[in-house]
Amino acid sequence: MARELSARLQQAIRVLRSVCILALALGYAAFYSIFPSATFPVSGDASFPWIFLVLAAASVLGAMEAGELQEAVVAAMLALPLGYLVAVLLAFSPAFAGLYFLEPSLVPFFMARYSILVLALSLPVNLGGAVVGQLLRDRFRGGRFPDRLQP
Repeated sequence: MARELSARLQQAIRVLRSVCILALALGYAAFYSIFPSATFPVSGDASFPWIFLVLAAASVLGAMEAGELQEAVVAAMLALPLGYLVAVLLAFSPAFAGLYFLEPSLVPFFMARYSILVLALSLPVNLGGAVVGQLLRDRFRGGRFPDRLQP
């Protein structure tokens, strides 16, 4: 019973690590899509290839962090609300600097309205990246580095 509980705890930790990677990338991409001059790379307009590259790279890395495809899919679903939360928290920084004048209660709606395309793009990219990441993980691991020693 303790072994099963330990396995479940390790599975939950792997999912949380994968969710953190995906949520940070989604939050950055959503924030960059609205404020491209306040992020890296600094530009006048948001670049779709850069947003796609950030989301795709994070989804592949997040899937490689997950143990199985099921964990990667769960992480992709959990990353949507957490990534939106990261984007909203990042959006408060230009407000504190005085770049726009919004009431704090309007910032989440502002972010939802102007970053909806990035949020919608992230789910298929994360699901596709989950499959690619699992394939790369199995390919690179190749049985040479077992997760745990067999008794």
